Amino acid sequence: MKTDNKRRIFFIMAIAILLLGLSNGMRFTIPLDVINPYEYFYGTERMHFQIINIFLGGAAVSFAAVAAGYMLMTFKDHPLVNIILTLVVMLIVSMISAVFLFGFDPLPGILLMLIIAALFMRADRRMVLGAFVLLFSLHVIVNGVMVVISGLNAPGDIIYSSIQEVNRLTSTFRSSDYFAIIGMNLEVFFTYQLSDWFMWIMGILPWTLLGIVLYRFNVAELFKYNGVLMISITLALIAGGLLIKMIEVISIGSYTAAEFAERFGSPLLGTGYFMLVFLIYNLLPEKLSKIFGAAGEKGLTVYVLSNVLMAAASYGIGFTLYGEVSIGNMIFIVIIIYAVLLVIMNALRHYNVKMLEELSAVTVINENIK
Repeated sequence: MKTDNKRRIFFIMAIAILLLGLSNGMRFTIPLDVINPYEYFYGTERMHFQIINIFLGGAAVSFAAVAAGYMLMTFKDHPLVNIILTLVVMLIVSMISAVFLFGFDPLPGILLMLIIAALFMRADRRMVLGAFVLLFSLHVIVNGVMVVISGLNAPGDIIYSSIQEVNRLTSTFRSSDYFAIIGMNLEVFFTYQLSDWFMWIMGILPWTLLGIVLYRFNVAELFKYNGVLMISITLALIAGGLLIKMIEVISIGSYTAAEFAERFGSPLLGTGYFMLVFLIYNLLPEKLSKIFGAAGEKGLTVYVLSNVLMAAASYGIGFTLYGEVSIGNMIFIVIIIYAVLLVIMNALRHYNVKMLEELSAVTVINENIK
C-alpha cells in the first residue's frame, strides 16, 4: 500500500468509526427501533434527535460501507484467501462484540457484505460497476417503489411506539444482571439484524461495491485533476441526501416516509460524506491527518473498545445511563470516548503494539507483495 494512499484510507476509516460511534450512541441511549421518536421526544430533545437523525441516521453505515469497500482494494495485491479469512476472523470478533456488548451493532452486516465484495476485487471494473447498478436498481424497486406504493394513503402508515417493548428493553439494559443483558443482545441481534439479511444485501453490499468502483476509477486522481467537478458532485450528493432525509421530518411519524428517507437519503448522504472526507484529507496538514489516522489504522480495536465503554456507561452493570441521559449528552460522551481512544491508539502505534487488526490477520499463502 503506497504511503499517501495508506494515510488517506486510515483517515477516512477513522472518521467512519467516529460516525458509526455517534450513530450507535443513540441506541445506547434509548430503544430507538421500537418507538416513534416524534411522540417519544419533545422540545429540545426532539430537536436534538432530528438533527442527529438527519445527518447520521443510516448515513453512517453507508459511509462506512463505501469506505470499507475502498479500503478493501488497497489490499488487492494480497492473496484473496488471506483477505477473506482475515475478514471472517473480524466478523467473528464483531459478532462476539454484538452478543456481549451491543446487539444493534451494524458492523457484522458490513463485514459480511465485505466478504462478498472481496470476490469482486480482481474482476473487471465494468463488471463491478454493473453489479453495483444491478443491486442499486433492485434496491430502488424493492425498497423504493414498492414501499411507497404499499404505504401510499394506507390507514396504518404511522410508526407506533411499542410501550411494552420499550419497558422490556429498558428494564433489561438497566438491570445489573449481565446474563439477562447478553440474552437480550442475542434476541436483538437475531430479531433486528440476522432477520434483516435481505436489507444487508440491498442496503450495504451496493455501497461496498461502490467503494471498489471509486478505487478502480481512481477517485484520488479525479479530485486532483477535476477538483471543481468532484466538489460539485460531492455537494450534490450531500444536498440530495439531506433533502430526502427532510421528508421524514416533514411527514412526522409516517412509516413510509421514514423508510424512504432511510433507504435513499442515507446512502446518498453517506456517499457524499465519503467524498467530502476525501476532500478534507487533501486540505489537512499531514501531521493532523496522521493523528486521526491512528484510529483508522487500529479501527477494529477502537470500535470494540468504544462499545465496551459505552456499554459500561449505559447498562446496569456500569453507570446505568440507559433511558436516563439525553441524546445530546450521549453524543458528547461518545466524542469524549473517541478522543481518549485516539490518544491511546497514537501511543500504541508509536510503540508498535499489535492490537485486534494485526491479531486478526490470517496468512495461508505467502506471496511477495509489490
